[in-house]
Amino acid sequence: MCVRMTGKTHTAPEGRDFALRVMQRLNDKCQEWKEAEHISYSVYGTPMESTTYKFAKCLQKRFGIIPGVTDKNYITNSYHVHVTEKIDAFSKLKFESDFQRLSPGGAISYVEVPDMQNNIEAVLAVMQFIYDNIVYAELNTKSDFCGKCGYEGEIRIVTDDDGKLVWECPNCKTRDQEELFVARRTCGYIGTQFWNQGRTQEIKDRVLHL
Repeated sequence: MCVRMTGKTHTAPEGRDFALRVMQRLNDKCQEWKEAEHISYSVYGTPMESTTYKFAKCLQKRFGIIPGVTDKNYITNSYHVHVTEKIDAFSKLKFESDFQRLSPGGAISYVEVPDMQNNIEAVLAVMQFIYDNIVYAELNTKSDFCGKCGYEGEIRIVTDDDGKLVWECPNCKTRDQEELFVARRTCGYIGTQFWNQGRTQEIKDRVLHL
């Protein structure tokens, strides 16, 4: 929305101010409806997972390919910093905390991290920052396993000969989904099933924040 309306993402000052005004307007409208109808309307930072791919394709069909808006097969959730944007964990959490305040019906923020088993101090530092600065957030890590060769680590997403995104063990190169156990945050929770092309692209595009 911000890119289409202002030419800037909501992490840019102009985009941020516009985005916060829009969210405040949504909250004001909810308050107006509450008083008129005695129903507890509220703004909810929905993950909208079930429509991620389908909704993106419908937008492309209706409006075409708009750079920074409909040029991917997924839509960024709610007020989240785009998954491809390079930003550190602490800056991301602090930035999104202002938007969580205007999402009283429900909100969550994510931090993408590598394997942190040997860096517990960093985990604790992020958790303390979450406690001090934001309503609700979580760390997303990779917890994968290949049943064919025993590899434990991150199962990679690659493009096959038909241009389709598929999962592949970096050790034995198997792409057999019956042999691969892949766990990724999907709908605010960790999912272990495989996903459609839109969600798979979004997972592949995620940058690390630590």
